[in-house]
This record gives sequence, structure tokens and C-alpha cells, in this order.
Amino acid sequence: MRILLTTYHQAFLAPGGGETELHQLADYINDVGGRADLYGPNSRRLSTYDAVIHFSAHGGGERLLSEIKAAGKPIVLIPNFNFFDQQHSAHEVVQRHLDLADLVILRTNAEKELCQRNFAVSAAKIAVVPAGIAPGFGKPAEERLFQSAYGLDQYILWVGQIAEHKRQLEVITALRDIDIPLVFVGGYADKHYYDKCRAAAGENVRFLPYMQPASEILRSAMQSCAVYLELGDDYPGFSALEAALAGSPMVLNDHPWSRETFGDLPVYVDTPTPAALQNAIATAISSGAREQLTQKMRRLHLQPGPTKQLLELIGTAL
Repeated sequence: MRILLTTYHQAFLAPGGGETELHQLADYINDVGGRADLYGPNSRRLSTYDAVIHFSAHGGGERLLSEIKAAGKPIVLIPNFNFFDQQHSAHEVVQRHLDLADLVILRTNAEKELCQRNFAVSAAKIAVVPAGIAPGFGKPAEERLFQSAYGLDQYILWVGQIAEHKRQLEVITALRDIDIPLVFVGGYADKHYYDKCRAAAGENVRFLPYMQPASEILRSAMQSCAVYLELGDDYPGFSALEAALAGSPMVLNDHPWSRETFGDLPVYVDTPTPAALQNAIATAISSGAREQLTQKMRRLHLQPGPTKQLLELIGTAL
């Protein structure tokens, strides 16, 4: 099966986790015997592909999808849209993407329920495929590699893009007096917000640049952290899945996506007040590593399993 992967045209002006996932999906498809190309100057004519997977329901992709639809090629949509946000202003754009798609892939049943409730889309058109983790994250890293590289011992880790809706500034403020260093790994979407985070940070906060997914240094960071922390308004990113695979104690925003994906094993926080957050971190540290989470991630989320499931669905449905 030959697949063309597309997204909205401005996606790579500020690449983040979604763009990384798109590249990885191409690799996984190729690894399991399919053929995947990213749309661009080096991709082939549309007629050579069996189907198109479009990543994101962000405005800008509709015209491309309309052309693909007119050519008679099946469209698989991975919306990468926050269906939990009831205040969004993108209903018309998302609906247009859903209308153009022949198959819609969501990550959780909670998202499926919200998608059907708030948009006009047939249940038969939607399938749930768990988010996939790079198999490299399952490999043990050199002991204390991350701590030695950055002069750390015990630390709290947050991996991902720094952005206002992720609420890193609130966390920096709430943990101002905690003794354990707080380490952010990743770039930023908004320099103004990033600068505010830097200005609010004390000596116990470190900002480290983006690290290659599944690299040994990033695996070491996740496998050695005292707590993995992520408290954004939206649901956690792939880094939370990767931290769960590592068995890291986790503190997460209490969110339906997290509850369905991780169950009751992480420590959840409703509102990140200083007292609530510090108590949650202390609870997570005392609970230690979560072998149950590691096994669940291996069973349901470790690639290439989810990609094989996706290709089987495409072959059956289209």
C-alpha cells in the first residue's frame, strides 16, 4: 500500500510534536512494509498513491483535500484537534475536514464521543487507534547519562513546547519554593510567553533545548526523573506516553484523555495551586515507578503496533 502524507501548508513554519509525529508515521509505515511519502517536491504523482493520510484539521488544508477528493483518492484524516475545547472558534473549518474525509482516526473513545456530539459525522466513519510511541523509547539508556550531562540529581521533568495553553508559567510560580529542580525540555511557540517564563524562573528551573525523539539523552531524562509533570489545558502530548513507558511517576492535569489512557495510576491535579501541586509531586515521588503503566504502554501504544492497526483499517474501510 502506497500512502501520501499531507498537512496544512504552514505547519512546518513552527514545527512541534505534531510535525514530529507526521515524520515518524512515514517511517513506521515504511518499516511495516507500506510505502509512505510526505507531500512535497519529492513526492510522486497523486495517481500513484492508494490513499492520502492528512494530519491536522487546522485551517489551510481544505483546498488541498478538495483537490485530492476530486481526484477520487480516499482521504484518512487524523485531526490532531482538541475536541475537549468547547470554546474553540474552528467549528466550520473542522467540519469541512470531516466532510472531506473517508475515514477519521481518533486516539481515544472520549474524543470520538465529543466529535460525534459536536460535529456532523457518522460513527461508521470514525475509528479509534491508540497513539503510538517510538520503539526506541523502550530501550534502557546509560545510567545517569542525563544527570551527568546537566549536573542534576533528583529533578522534575516536563518535555514539550512551551506555550501559554500549556501553563508552564503557572507551574514555575507554584513551584518557586520547591527544593527539587524543575527541568523543561523543548522549544517555544511564543517568544513573549517564553520570556515571561524565563523571567519568573528561579535558580531551580532549567530550560533545555529540543532533544531528538527516542535519543539516548532524552530516554535517560525520562527514565531517571523523580516526577514527569504536564499540566496544560489540553490533553497531554506524546511525551506523557513516553514517560509512562519509562515508568516515571507522573503528575498530570485531571483530563478525560488522561483518565482513559493512563487510568488512575498517575497523580492528577485539578487546579495547580502551590499547595496542590507540591502535594501531588510528593505523592508521586513516594509512589515510585509504575510498572503497570509501562506494561500498558508496551501492550497498546508501542510502535509499530498502532501503525499496523491503522493500515489494516485503511485496507478494510477503503
